[in-house]
Amino acid sequence: MNHIIKLFFIFLSTSLFAYVGQQNASIIDEKRNRPIEMIIWYPTQSSEGINEGTVWIQPDVAIDAPVEIGKHPLILLSHGWGGEKIELMWLAEKLVKKGYIVASIDHYGNTWKDYSEEISIDYWHRPLDISQTLDFLIQDSPITASIDQDRIGFAGFSMGGLTGLWLAGGEINQASYKDPRIRAFFLMAPRGKDFSQSSIESITAPLLIVSGEEDKVLPYKDNGKYISEHAPQSHFELLKGEVGHPIFLNCPSKIGKENLAAEIIEDPPSIDRGEIHRKVSQMAIHFFSENL
Repeated sequence: MNHIIKLFFIFLSTSLFAYVGQQNASIIDEKRNRPIEMIIWYPTQSSEGINEGTVWIQPDVAIDAPVEIGKHPLILLSHGWGGEKIELMWLAEKLVKKGYIVASIDHYGNTWKDYSEEISIDYWHRPLDISQTLDFLIQDSPITASIDQDRIGFAGFSMGGLTGLWLAGGEINQASYKDPRIRAFFLMAPRGKDFSQSSIESITAPLLIVSGEEDKVLPYKDNGKYISEHAPQSHFELLKGEVGHPIFLNCPSKIGKENLAAEIIEDPPSIDRGEIHRKVSQMAIHFFSENL
């Protein structure tokens, strides 16, 4: 049995697809008069990749390359407060190389590019953004035929974690945005203290929650741990040591080190952000393989 388990994890650590394709799309939710910009990453056979050279370390991507033949599970990504749709590309790349399609969106008014306190505070827009994106992806997008609609998951960081918990069936002030099409939720340093205990207890979807032990922004005992203590199909993983909140952001590029705020890119000497990403991405791959 131990030999079988070892082989399984070797399989998980080996990429099935070498190349990442990318398409950009945008839609308008006319009911809310709200734009949704997204990036869709997916497995492809095309090796003609380019690197867009942002403040984050990113892999080469093949723009508008054809999607690998077949049906692929879909993971929806949600960024943190004042973030952006590429901030979790470290996770997206690993998922794509396991055969997943990954769609990441900008939550309008809550990115560093268009930040508005007035818009951001209405964070009930966030789960609606994800559900509207899902409508588009499975009905009207260029990759609709490539999506396995029975295997849809979600991953989010910080306020993106709150977004996922709302979609899973949690309620804030009795407001529900549950989307039953999404079957499994991977939540990184989520904001969870806003949700009623009774609503968390009613969540039936599997949740995997990962938080850092030294998270000063959303302390795990009041957020991630609180969720896991009440959600019946949940598991909590604590990243021990001096692991803070920003650990779930991409590793900075040289440009990023020169331009981004130190508090989001600099980790204590004992922490290797890339190694944490490797560990957490393996958790996500295993979780989704078991639950989608």
